Amino acid sequence: MQGIAITLGVSILVIVTAQYLLNKILNIMLISKLVPFIQKWEGGLSRDPNDTAGSNPAPWAYKGLTGWHTNKGITYTTFISNASKLGYAPTKENFFNMPDELWLKILKGAYVAAFPVDKIAHLPRIQAVIITWAWGSGQSGAERYLANFQREEMGIVDSNITPEEIVKNFKKKINPVNESIWFEKLCKRRLEDMRKMRTWSAHGRGWTNRINDFRNTFI
Repeated sequence: MQGIAITLGVSILVIVTAQYLLNKILNIMLISKLVPFIQKWEGGLSRDPNDTAGSNPAPWAYKGLTGWHTNKGITYTTFISNASKLGYAPTKENFFNMPDELWLKILKGAYVAAFPVDKIAHLPRIQAVIITWAWGSGQSGAERYLANFQREEMGIVDSNITPEEIVKNFKKKINPVNESIWFEKLCKRRLEDMRKMRTWSAHGRGWTNRINDFRNTFI
C-alpha cells in the first residue's frame, strides 16, 4: 500500500508540474503574439475626431497641436485613471513618449488583469479574445459583449454575468480540442458587434482587416 501511495503521489506531482510548465509556455506564447499584434495595429499618437476617445483629450499641446487623445492605443482617460494604481507619473512626457515598459505595464495592469484569464491558461486563443475585447471596448464594454455572447451562443441564463463568471463559463464549455471553433465564433461575433457601432462607416474597413489579421495570428 505504501508503494502505491508513493507512486500515486509522484504521478500527481508530475502531472501538476507538467500542467504548470505548460501554462507558463502558453502564457509566454500569448504575450509574444499579443504584444506585437496590438502594437502593429495601434500605431502612435492620434487625434482622430471620429474616435470616441476624443471626448477626453490630453490637456497638453504636441508639436503645436491639441486634441491628442490616444498614444499606441492607450487613451488619455486610461493613462490618467491607472497612474496611481500601476505606479507611474501621469505626465505629459510619459503620455507623448509612452515608453515600451510603461505601455506594457498598462496593457497587463489595465487589460490583462481586467478578467482572471490566468484561469484559462490552457486556452490562449480565448485569452487573446478577452484581452483584446477589453483593450478595444474597456472592461465594462468587454464584459457586456462577452456576457451577451455567452447568453446567446452558449445558453448561459444569468442577468448579471461578472468577469469571473465569464471566464468560468468559457472554462466549462471550451477545451483545447474545440477551442479553435469557439475562437472563430467569437471573432465572427466581434465583427458583428462592430458593424452596429456608429463609427463603422469611418473605421469598418480597418476593423475588418484587423479581425482577419487577429484570426490569422492566433488560429
